[in-house]
Formats: sequence, C-alpha cells, structure tokens
Amino acid sequence: MKNNRNFSSFEGAGRRRSTRLPILPIVLVVLVVALLAFLWSRGGEQPQQRVEKAIPAEKLGQ
Repeated sequence: MKNNRNFSSFEGAGRRRSTRLPILPIVLVVLVVALLAFLWSRGGEQPQQRVEKAIPAEKLGQ
C-alpha cells in the first residue's frame, strides 16, 4: 500500500503558513512608506527668516 502525499496531515499546516507569510512583508513595506510620507509632509520647506549680520563699528563709520 502506497502512502499518498496529497493527503498528508502536515500539508494543511504548511498551506496556512504559506498564505500568511507574504502578508507580513507587504504590511511592513506599507507601514514604512506611510511613515516616510508622514515625516516628509511634516518636514516640508521652512519659511525664510532674516539673518542679522553683525557689522563692525569701523565699517559703520565709513
């Protein structure tokens, strides 16, 4: 009598793990992209501010 591998008791557990396994990397990639988009939207361009430059007294008198 031959054992049929298609009806193995271990195959059902292997199938369940294989369907869950690709979901985890996809979720991680989506979370990283969402985090980068969030940080990028908050960082943006900063408004320009006037920079006061110290001028020595010798140049002010000229």
